[in-house]
Amino acid sequence: MISGGFAVRVGEVLADRYRLDRRLGAGGMGEVWRGHDRALRRAVAVKVLLDAATNEELIARFRREATIGARLQHPGITVVHDVGQHEGRLFIVMELLSGEDLGARLARSPGGLPVAEAVELGAQTAEALAAAHERAVVHRDLKPQNLFLLPGGRLKICDFGIAHSADATAGWTVTGRMFGTPPYMAPEQWRGEHVDARCDLYALGCVLYALLSGEPPFGSAEPMYVLMRRHVEDAPLPPAVPGVSAELGRLVLALLAKDPRDRPESAGWVAGALRELG
Repeated sequence: MISGGFAVRVGEVLADRYRLDRRLGAGGMGEVWRGHDRALRRAVAVKVLLDAATNEELIARFRREATIGARLQHPGITVVHDVGQHEGRLFIVMELLSGEDLGARLARSPGGLPVAEAVELGAQTAEALAAAHERAVVHRDLKPQNLFLLPGGRLKICDFGIAHSADATAGWTVTGRMFGTPPYMAPEQWRGEHVDARCDLYALGCVLYALLSGEPPFGSAEPMYVLMRRHVEDAPLPPAVPGVSAELGRLVLALLAKDPRDRPESAGWVAGALRELG
C-alpha cells in the first residue's frame, strides 16, 4: 500500500534506476518529474502517485493508465516505458516530451488557430484515437490539455488515467458514474451511461471547435449545471470563423450529435475526412 510519509525529492532514485531531476507539474493523482534512466542513460518523464491519492479507485486508475499506455503503440500516443513501486509508492515511466499542450497553444491564440493548423491537429488526433479504438481503448477525457504538440508539429495524446478498456472489469463500466472534463463531455457521459468510442468522437468535435474558435461549443466557464443542460439539450451552432468551409462545419456538427448513433462511424473515418479538407 501507499506510504504516508514518503515524499519524492530532487535527486531521489526510484527502484535503483530512475533519478528525479526536476518537477514538471502536479495534478489530482500525481506529480510528473523530469528524470534520468540510469540503466539506458536517457531522459524520461516519471509520474508518481501522490500521498493523498490513497484510495483503491485512484490506485486502480493509475495502474490502468500504465497498462493501457504500454499496449498502445502509435506515433500519436505517449509511450509508456515502465511501471514500478518505490517505498510503496507507484510510479509510471514515460517518454519525455518537449513542446506544449494545446491548452497552452490556445491560450496564445484566444480567437482560435488558423483553420489549416486546426484541421491538421484534428486529423492527427483522430488518427491516434483510431489506433486506441482498434485496441478497444476509449480515452474518455480528450481535451486540449491532454493533447501535446511537439516541435515540428507532431501531436501526441496523453493521460489515459480514466481510459476504459473493453476487457476491463465490470466496475469500470457501471452506470451512474461521470468521467471526463465538463466542457468536452458527451451527453451520455453527463447522464452517467455506459460509453463507447463515440464519446471520444464527441470530445474530438469539442476540441476541433475550440481549435477553430478559441472555445468549446458550449463554453468553458459556465457553472456545471449550465454545461450539463447545454451539452444534453442545446444544438450547437457551427463555428462562426472566417475560412471554415461548409463541409468542415458540417463535420464538426456531426461529431457533436446528441445521439451517439448520429456521429461519424469511426475515428479513422473522421481522420480521412479531415485529411481531404486539409
